[in-house]
Amino acid sequence: MVLCSHKVLKGNTVTREVLFIPHTHFDPTWRRCFDRPAVKHGVTVRSYAEVEEHIINKWLELAPKGYTFNQGQAAVWRKYLERNPDKRDELKRLADEGKLNVVLAGEVTQDTVMSTAEGMVRNFLVAMPFYREFVGEDHPGLKMAWLMDAFGNSPNCPQVLRGVGAEVACHTSYKPCPEDVWVGIDGTRIYCYDNAPKGRAGVWRYHPPCADCNGEGCETCDNTGLKLIDRFIMEWVRPALDKAAEPESDCMAIGCTTEEVLPDERLLDLIDEYNEKLKGECTFRFATFHELYLKYLPTMQAYDKERDDSPTEDLNPGMPGCLVTRIRMKQRARSVAYKLTAAEAKLATDAWRKGEPSPPPPEFATAWQRLCFCQFHDAITGTCIDSAYDELMDMFDEAEAVGDKYLPPAVDAAEPETFSPAGDLPAVRQLGDLEVTFDRDGILSVKNTGRDLFGPPPERHDNRRDLRIAELTLETDFGGAWGKRIPEWSGPGGADASVIYLGRYHDSVEASANAIRWHGVYNGGAPKVNNLEWTVTVRPSPDGKRLDFRTDVDWDTESRRLRVLVPVNSREEAATYEVPFGFIERKFQPEKINYGHMTVDNQEYGTLHWVRKSVDERSGVALLNKGLPCNRWMPGRLDLSLLRSPEWEFALCTAANYEFWDFDGQRDTGNHTFEYSLYPYYDGLAEGDLTRIGYEYNRPAPVAPPFRVEGDVVVTAWKPAETGEGWILRLQEAGGRGTTVALHFDGPREVTITNLLEQPQGEPAHTERFETPLHKHGILTLLIR
Repeated sequence: MVLCSHKVLKGNTVTREVLFIPHTHFDPTWRRCFDRPAVKHGVTVRSYAEVEEHIINKWLELAPKGYTFNQGQAAVWRKYLERNPDKRDELKRLADEGKLNVVLAGEVTQDTVMSTAEGMVRNFLVAMPFYREFVGEDHPGLKMAWLMDAFGNSPNCPQVLRGVGAEVACHTSYKPCPEDVWVGIDGTRIYCYDNAPKGRAGVWRYHPPCADCNGEGCETCDNTGLKLIDRFIMEWVRPALDKAAEPESDCMAIGCTTEEVLPDERLLDLIDEYNEKLKGECTFRFATFHELYLKYLPTMQAYDKERDDSPTEDLNPGMPGCLVTRIRMKQRARSVAYKLTAAEAKLATDAWRKGEPSPPPPEFATAWQRLCFCQFHDAITGTCIDSAYDELMDMFDEAEAVGDKYLPPAVDAAEPETFSPAGDLPAVRQLGDLEVTFDRDGILSVKNTGRDLFGPPPERHDNRRDLRIAELTLETDFGGAWGKRIPEWSGPGGADASVIYLGRYHDSVEASANAIRWHGVYNGGAPKVNNLEWTVTVRPSPDGKRLDFRTDVDWDTESRRLRVLVPVNSREEAATYEVPFGFIERKFQPEKINYGHMTVDNQEYGTLHWVRKSVDERSGVALLNKGLPCNRWMPGRLDLSLLRSPEWEFALCTAANYEFWDFDGQRDTGNHTFEYSLYPYYDGLAEGDLTRIGYEYNRPAPVAPPFRVEGDVVVTAWKPAETGEGWILRLQEAGGRGTTVALHFDGPREVTITNLLEQPQGEPAHTERFETPLHKHGILTLLIR
């Protein structure tokens, strides 16, 4: 591909050139299903697979005239070629000619805030065989990590992106990277072209069901079931061209973006019109985003030379309501990923002991494809219609079945518990190492050797009594799936006056030899609470150091949120949050709270397994979760969100395009089970130890190789190599300080450092003891033979 510079020579005149880049943002799931129709109230909404097929086919008609195309999600192209196998050679030719830019999105443009660490990696690993066969490993678009429309970005994302071969991050959102280089918490740097001077034009219109057949398919719509929209609104495009053509403009490119409108041949005529009108002044040319990357590359290189190694500001939160909406998406994305990694580890260990390496069974590739699809930024976030949600749940089922096939059935070895009324209250129970004082409302104190790290929060939400430890609370939460839009009414002292302490509605408290159980029913009369019943059971963790909670909830509400609040005896602003492949300190900054449509910030953050707040140098409180990523520290308390019931449709249905009211399930009505763990520590707790505890708490079975691994690390993957020619061990530096990794084998082994795509990055070592340094928050992938 040949790059034209920002200024080109035409005859004897230097003319400024602006790239014109048409782009269709493909959503494989959101307001449609991916590969099945959605039917409700007698209306059929055709799938994204069909819509995207129409768009690609229309572009193929226009490509010979110079119309360019940018799209990289492997799931989209794989499905298109499944339906159109005869188009493969043509698409490959257009990619070679530079008219098709297949960007590095992976299986889908994923969410990197709520996914597991391995899920982030597998999104690319599982897509690479398709990319190599489709456009070749050297295709220039595969240097461009595509992040468009993801609701926030993980602080260690640059390391992952570089590890899968990317050179530049593109379209960070909704809190975009403010710099030309994005530096992760481990120090990895990647270019970011989001600040290139560019304009934007486009149109947001969507294909409604055919009015004659309500989407079923008929002669009028040529059996598509759609009223296809094939026209951009030129009055919206022309102002962007006019602005870019101004003599003082430094605009390098115009992105002409839509989500469903078919490629419009009139754009070719429009560019010809402007080029004729602006001869000698400015030239517009159809191009791809890769050409914009190359044009802006010198600026990014110059910035990189001057940039220090401090991490870029945290690009979160994005749309924090998504951390809670349709909570099962988050729970299953985590649990199924851990089941698959545990199953891979068992296969790898079995093969190691036999001395017979082999590739993973082919069904694992399909399972990871399904799981990664569910990590799409309108999937795991819960921002999709009910029919699409059902399709995603089927994908989870399919992926989980693969893990179940290779793992032994779970066995519950616990003795049946006998609960009886707790007797005189308040009462005291010893749960492991912890002395728990409780009454009918909840936990009054948790002590170890007489020390209590908890206390009342600085703001009393209920003037009748203090908050209990890990008490459930109910609050108003008006908004859509993307976020809370209306602030609460603040009472005296700034406390949220809408919060209801649910411990006041407990109707029983029981205890067994090793557990305490509360049951409650909300009957306060709130008109948007149709049903709310819960059982909270707490017991000690296996090592006796934590309190493990299981909360079962029967939920039917509107515009409400269910939280767990933990008062902590600290008034400091900052707490530490685990993220995929690391952790980050974040401060509570109430001045940044924002309830806007596209800039939501409730100071809530996506969390992998734990958030913790130190009380002093040796003690503090950690809160661990299973699939519950929405955490927040406010001076005096930790909180964990369990459920939301958003009512506002926001972007799920824009009636001006078409009406399809298929999303009552966003209220998450029905029965739910939540697991989380409270860890008060009294004699120090290193981040590496806490990280390993968090993984152990979440995994259904160990993920560990059959040889000794030394270092402050956690094993995120132990699996058969994709080639079948050895085993892959992936380690994460867990302590945030750097460590030395040492592997001890029974005999000589060949060990090669690879990238995240399992491609060797150096010469192999032949040794019985392999040793290498690993930097803070670093990821190390090793091929072992």
